[in-house]
Amino acid sequence: MENRYSAQRDLILKIMDGNKNHPTADEIYDLARQADPHISRGTVYRNLNLLVEKGQVLRISVPNNADHYDSTLRQHYHFHCIRCNCVYDIPDFDLSEIINVERKLSGAGYKSICHSIVFEGTCPNCSGSEL
Repeated sequence: MENRYSAQRDLILKIMDGNKNHPTADEIYDLARQADPHISRGTVYRNLNLLVEKGQVLRISVPNNADHYDSTLRQHYHFHCIRCNCVYDIPDFDLSEIINVERKLSGAGYKSICHSIVFEGTCPNCSGSEL
């Protein structure tokens, strides 16, 4: 049943496609309700979980906060602003040190299949604000 076509799942994928805002499930629900006023919060959550399991959407776990979702599937990193609660993609800086950690883990017998890094602090828009 999970692999059948679902108009609600298709709607969620359309909302996520190219969305660089890394919305939370509640934000996705609000956007989905604009297109389908009858969609339930539970339907959005269930479909997001399925899309994450199928590898079509990434879940970004933010400590002490709601998960955010990302449609960019390539390996990349995120920055969570603790002031405005936005999640941003980190530009493709030289990340060779992280790659070296993966190599060292492999050399020590660990078999890493993935990793997730979320930096926290304040974004450029919030940096001048008092915490």
